[in-house]
Amino acid sequence: MASRQRDVSRVLWGTLLANLAVALMQLIYGYTNGVLSVVADGFHSLLDGSSNIIALIGIRVASQPPDDDHPYGHQKFEILSAMAISLLLFIAAWHIVSDSLGRWNDGGVTDPHPIGYLILAVTAVINLLVFRWQRRRGRDLQSPVLLADSEHTRSDLLGTLAAMGALFAIRSGWPLVDVVVALAIGLFIARSGYKIALQSAGVLADRAPIDPARIVEIALKFEGIRDVHHVRSRGFGSGIFVDMNLHVDPSISVDEAHSIAHEVEEKIREELPGIHDVVIHVEPEGTH
Repeated sequence: MASRQRDVSRVLWGTLLANLAVALMQLIYGYTNGVLSVVADGFHSLLDGSSNIIALIGIRVASQPPDDDHPYGHQKFEILSAMAISLLLFIAAWHIVSDSLGRWNDGGVTDPHPIGYLILAVTAVINLLVFRWQRRRGRDLQSPVLLADSEHTRSDLLGTLAAMGALFAIRSGWPLVDVVVALAIGLFIARSGYKIALQSAGVLADRAPIDPARIVEIALKFEGIRDVHHVRSRGFGSGIFVDMNLHVDPSISVDEAHSIAHEVEEKIREELPGIHDVVIHVEPEGTH
């Protein structure tokens, strides 16, 4: 667990530095030239940096071992961090959309400096590299917070490309495109926040991460097992908990039933990665 926490933290620190760098470039250019779409994208990058800090705090708490008050561990604090990221996305979306609507009647800017193309191109390349890195490491480490943050980074990448198109439109005599693009970026950010919140809520509500039929299929392969029921699972990543009831041949001994249950547990761990604990209640066939 400690190694996983270090790996996730390393990715988040790298992402944080990248986000702060691109946000600084975009905000300076956007405000000095009055380009709302670039300002929106800059705030999005800055918000990414804030979410990285929240995630770093969250996974540090999540990596703490189980204690008397948290016998199942602290992993859900990582999910709370993902929820906080979604909240920041909603706040950013509201800010960008309100600014876009307020700018609509102003007509927009008409002559931004062309260096904006270079700034946005560099930003797009950085966002693409960070997104691919986060998504790959998030899957390798089975980290919801990294996967959530990669969604955030992908929305940054699409927003940067849209801002680049808006900058081209402004210099071609279509200043209101800047406002439309900024509005679209805001709505896209809100959509990303909704997706992250929905996924995180599922984990917090103990949505089953494993199909019960798959667990039943594994268990019924063992001789002596007559039925499998009350199969439940919860958790995420490498912290999935499974509990189940096994009905066994009533003629076998307690030792044999215990041995079968142990074999079932080992097989489940072997075929279903991420299992942290399996609790099996053994009953003789015919009991309820």
